Amino acid sequence: MSQEEILDKIIEYLKEHLDENGPRGYIGQDPYKSDFFKLFREAYKNDYFDLSSEKVLTGDAIISRLSERWTENSCIEKDELLEEFRKNWNEWKYAWDNHE
Repeated sequence: MSQEEILDKIIEYLKEHLDENGPRGYIGQDPYKSDFFKLFREAYKNDYFDLSSEKVLTGDAIISRLSERWTENSCIEKDELLEEFRKNWNEWKYAWDNHE
């Protein structure tokens, strides 16, 4: 899966969360959280966290890129959701980097 495909899926899942009739629950619950984790695992497996990469997929870089690509639905809920996503993504990265 390419970096762009991962970003597209992240946006799709986040939009589903903001849709009041959407199938998603709280970002910390399954299947929502596991769907994001599968994307994280794909990014990690493909070394998309390498800081020398042109399009790195750290939590902060993703939020920056999402702000350029996902301009509709600006609201407090969206900002809170993005922050929760960023926090989870960075925590997973830290855990996998430090797991023996």
